[in-house]
Amino acid sequence: MLNENDVLAAVRQHIIQRGDPSPVEQPSNARITWHSLLEGEVLRCLETRTEHERLHRGHLDLSGKPQYDSLHQHTLDAPRELAASTTAKLVKRGTVADQACPCSNGHVTCPRCQGRGELPCDPSAPCTNCPDTDPCLLCHGTRTRTSEPPHDHDQARNGRTTCQLCGALDAACRTCRGRGKTTCATCRGGGSATCPNCDRSGTVTHEHCAGTGHTVTWTEGVIERRSRTDEVKWPPSGVSFVARQQARDNGRWSTTSLTRHDAVPDDLATEFKKLLRPHLKESKGEIAREATFRYLPLARVEVPHRPHRVYYVFPAGTSLEVVPVLSPLRTWQIAGAVLATAVALYLVVQLLA
Repeated sequence: MLNENDVLAAVRQHIIQRGDPSPVEQPSNARITWHSLLEGEVLRCLETRTEHERLHRGHLDLSGKPQYDSLHQHTLDAPRELAASTTAKLVKRGTVADQACPCSNGHVTCPRCQGRGELPCDPSAPCTNCPDTDPCLLCHGTRTRTSEPPHDHDQARNGRTTCQLCGALDAACRTCRGRGKTTCATCRGGGSATCPNCDRSGTVTHEHCAGTGHTVTWTEGVIERRSRTDEVKWPPSGVSFVARQQARDNGRWSTTSLTRHDAVPDDLATEFKKLLRPHLKESKGEIAREATFRYLPLARVEVPHRPHRVYYVFPAGTSLEVVPVLSPLRTWQIAGAVLATAVALYLVVQLLA
């Protein structure tokens, strides 16, 4: 693990190598912040168990299906591949009912026509060619002529024919011939039409058995196993991206792999134990787990006489690596200078415009 003296010595050496002979302050002056980098993933196999009442229309042989008495207590083999998804369907012992449907033959009386096969139908329909005009200019579809033809009778006679009700010449609609109605195209005037649900048979397929006349019911237990991978990255923020990337590429990381039954290693540093334990809490339905972590100690050093730099130190190879980055103060100064330059340019452009 890192200690203050080693960290300060590494930072001091880094500064001297870059041409600054001034020493790095002692620990009481330099500010050291300790970070524990932790990366990895936790692969979990999660299991759910549910029961459903099942219905099969027709014959079905369930003798080859695995059975159970208590779904909660039923045991399955441990998963071979945690990342694989599996579904096991079982039959609850003693719940299979293989029986004939009450309809007996798969058909029931048509509810629309009540078994008659036909539906009442108006033998006539309103004429579509004279809804806005009289079917007959003289009797108006009543068989009784008016005392005199309308004053525009001569103009309206064109396109008219003899009325079948009152016999007036050139007075009736050519389609309905004065009656105001035409023969129904569906029943052709017969007064009844074929039932569209049963096609005149009077019966329809029984939905409950789908026309098979037989059903099989049972209680089905379903055991589903699904995987979930949780990515781990600590700390989520607070460490320079550049420093973290250098540590990821060059750091001397320690690794550990743990299953659901493994305890956190005793020789692991206390801070890493605290970081690992929250990620190893058992999730709902968890039956197996594989966790792989790598961890690296890292120190953040601020030197008072070099306020524009922050130094990150971590183990790398056989020594400590130092990664200098701009301090937040310096970053804000640069950002302010860039903003001031942009504002000045904008004002100049406005003045010249």
